[in-house]
Amino acid sequence: MTLRIFVAIDVGDEKIIERLRGAQEILRISGADLKLVEPQNLHFTMKFLGEVPEVLVRDVESRLASVSRGSFSVGYRGLGVFPSPSRISVVWVGAQRDSAERLDRLASEVDQALQGISTRDSGKFQPHVTIARVRSGREKENLVREVTKHVDTFFGEEKVGPLKLKRSELTPGGPIYTDLAVFDHD
Repeated sequence: MTLRIFVAIDVGDEKIIERLRGAQEILRISGADLKLVEPQNLHFTMKFLGEVPEVLVRDVESRLASVSRGSFSVGYRGLGVFPSPSRISVVWVGAQRDSAERLDRLASEVDQALQGISTRDSGKFQPHVTIARVRSGREKENLVREVTKHVDTFFGEEKVGPLKLKRSELTPGGPIYTDLAVFDHD
């Protein structure tokens, strides 16, 4: 049996979550065809491993336990899209530059610790919190206009929470994430 797993840091501050929900509402009002990410699912993906044999999950946990990260704060700033404004599939909130650098270093450490576990190439790490997935091109121009208005909006800052190993179960109603392991600060 395999588990679909990833390494993440959750958005934990309720005020920031409320501000992100406000951004989601602005996107929803644009008329675009969106699936908004549920508040409990807002997170930075540090590494997506994909389908991993269940027998390897304990190895993943022990490797993640060795990742040294310390404590730092993350500032949430700006809306953006993947892969491009002409073909949007995801709308996200980014991290301020200094926060992005710290998250990038942490993602590199996670990647190094998990070498050989997954052959899946996550591509270049870009710190972001997905807030919406785009289902079709309906009202794309309105969506791009709203994202552009908020490229520099500051949503708040919080001390980064623990690194988590999560399981993702895909369901018709959206993904269900379960924490498999939690790694607190050094």
